Amino acid sequence: MCSSIRETSAGRAALAVILLLLAATAFARTPPATQPGTTPPPAEGQPPAAEGQTPVEPVPEGIEITEGTGFRYEARGRRDPFVSLALGINVLPPDVRPPGLQGMLIQEVSLRGLVKTVDGYIAMIQGTDNKSYFAREGERLYDGNIQSIDDTGVVFRQEINDPLRIEKFQTVEKTLHPVEEGKR
Repeated sequence: MCSSIRETSAGRAALAVILLLLAATAFARTPPATQPGTTPPPAEGQPPAAEGQTPVEPVPEGIEITEGTGFRYEARGRRDPFVSLALGINVLPPDVRPPGLQGMLIQEVSLRGLVKTVDGYIAMIQGTDNKSYFAREGERLYDGNIQSIDDTGVVFRQEINDPLRIEKFQTVEKTLHPVEEGKR
């Protein structure tokens, strides 16, 4: 019983010595603390810091720092991971879009009238700029085109830029009298 007490106290003493050695090596590696209001001496090969400026730490060898280059993400058909998904997929600022009907999203325009001609129907569409546009089948909008026009409304083919969806297009119908849609 007496030998087990000796082994325990010897083990504790050895552990204490190891911990002291570790603390001493960690203390030796840390730079000396400076008093508040004083600046540490500059490293070798580095000019001293000017009055009132904080000194710049030296860059380790093998690391190159380039300032002012910035980062530019190239999508190449993929979704930009730096843009929030909550903002929407097809939302762009107005200054990036082309002018007129070609710069408007399908969800932003409204059908105001239909004109029957010898060649077929022409849709009168009101855009976000409160102007009316006459559009025919095949006319391009920002996120799709007009697939067909008949006496009740317009069918759009909208492009979908969502990598998680299998189909890349969807059909959007806008009728001349949306109130009557619920009565059928």
